[in-house]
Amino acid sequence: MSIVREVTDGVAVLTMDDGRVNAFDLDFFGELDQTLDACAEDSAILVAGREGMFSAGLNTKVMAGLDLDGMTELLSAFASTMLRVWLEPRPVVAAVTGHAVAGGTILAMCADHAVAADGDYRWGLTETTIGFAMPAWILAIARGNVGVSRLDDLVLPGATVGPAEAVAVGFADALAPPGQVREVALARAHELAALPRGTYAATKWRLRGPAADAVRPGLADDLRRALSTPRD
Repeated sequence: MSIVREVTDGVAVLTMDDGRVNAFDLDFFGELDQTLDACAEDSAILVAGREGMFSAGLNTKVMAGLDLDGMTELLSAFASTMLRVWLEPRPVVAAVTGHAVAGGTILAMCADHAVAADGDYRWGLTETTIGFAMPAWILAIARGNVGVSRLDDLVLPGATVGPAEAVAVGFADALAPPGQVREVALARAHELAALPRGTYAATKWRLRGPAADAVRPGLADDLRRALSTPRD
């Protein structure tokens, strides 16, 4: 994965582009963590994909070659990095420039505001369809975004939806024409960055911190249980 960082009037714009589907692996999580470290002096963070693709989530080709220890390491890094984004004290906005499936939807939900590109794109928490039991930390993030009336019928079958429905159910927050997604997202990032920084950070922690604290102590055990769940 390649993440390019550019700063626009104090907002760090992080563009993901691996030339394919922006798949997540250990290298990506390490690169994103290092890039976030480099944003320490920035007022807000915008995470974007390239045109037509935000992310298809975890790299399934890499996963297919991992043993239990390798999978545990990958999923632990996934959890750590996504929770870091979710709890980031500064405003985080996602410019979802196309497909956002599985981990792509999760990363978008970790943002404070996600702008979805209108078009023939798919969103969804599809883990059930590949035989992977949803970890508690992902469900905690989903519960903070998706309406209670829709959570079961989206998560249990691993359903996918288009961008407009992604906004309606809570995966995303706004819809924009494909060519305007970054512009709309950047404007929102500047709006949020103008709010009192300390108050913003404290309020975010009060919204999300208790849920994160509830899942973190049992994270390793929960991942082992998810990995050992029979697929048939």
